[in-house]
Amino acid sequence: MYYLLLLILYPISLFPLRVLYVLSDFAFWVLFRLFGYRRKIVLDSLQHAFPEKSHGERRIIMQRFYRSFCDQWVETVKLLSIPLASLDKRVKGNWEVFEQFAAKGKNVYALLGHQFNWEWANVATQMNCSSRFAGIFLPQNARAVDRLLLRIRGRAGGMLIPANDMRPYFSELKSKKHIIGFMADQTPAVLRIADWYSFMNRPAPFFKGPEKQARRAQAAVVFVSIRKVKRGYYSVILHPVCDNAAVMPQGFITGAYVKHLEQELRVQPENWLWTHRRWKRSFSDVTGNEKPE
Repeated sequence: MYYLLLLILYPISLFPLRVLYVLSDFAFWVLFRLFGYRRKIVLDSLQHAFPEKSHGERRIIMQRFYRSFCDQWVETVKLLSIPLASLDKRVKGNWEVFEQFAAKGKNVYALLGHQFNWEWANVATQMNCSSRFAGIFLPQNARAVDRLLLRIRGRAGGMLIPANDMRPYFSELKSKKHIIGFMADQTPAVLRIADWYSFMNRPAPFFKGPEKQARRAQAAVVFVSIRKVKRGYYSVILHPVCDNAAVMPQGFITGAYVKHLEQELRVQPENWLWTHRRWKRSFSDVTGNEKPE
């Protein structure tokens, strides 16, 4: 099945982006106009997240989101064949932040969210840092899809670490200066051990893992913003948080990350994965208590 997917998608990836964006526009029409894929979920999430906006303003955000959502996937397919030099021109970042930490001999934990296009940003980061780059990923249930994504995500030689088996990879990284990227806005699988925060006006659970691992490693922490400059062009903005997570108050990094993500959603709300049911479980569903302040 993997080779069948590759046989289908690789030739498609060879088309110029301007052609692939025609496919994206068609996908937008099918998903948004024809089938309304998760449209109620998106609109409900936007209503809670932006109560100060009018219904019309939220619908505009929703339509822009679906266009970016479709662009994300045709751009991800393009990663199968796009020359890395071309990708480097399309994704710019203040990579010197990573180099400054490397000069201090520091390992870095980079926390980001599902902002478009996170797949391009992942490969661009691999190309633009001298330290060993490793990204944490959640394995897909379909092995063929998982294998294809590993091929795409490892285009520039970065290490890929499955979230369900991190220990041996972390052991390997100990001997090298490294950067580890965490998609820190995922919903934790085990909610009873998650930290709960008010996120866009509703309680939501967040992983403790990134902060816990960073504190254990005494690593520097960086928050990552991905902004869409225009179609096919992105800016990666690295925000240094601390030189040593171990000296920060317990919970500070996770709480600051939640505020960072909220700010990003307010700056460019259409550039985040609203189809993900981020608020599908409430704090009271898990604990029987009232929601956190």
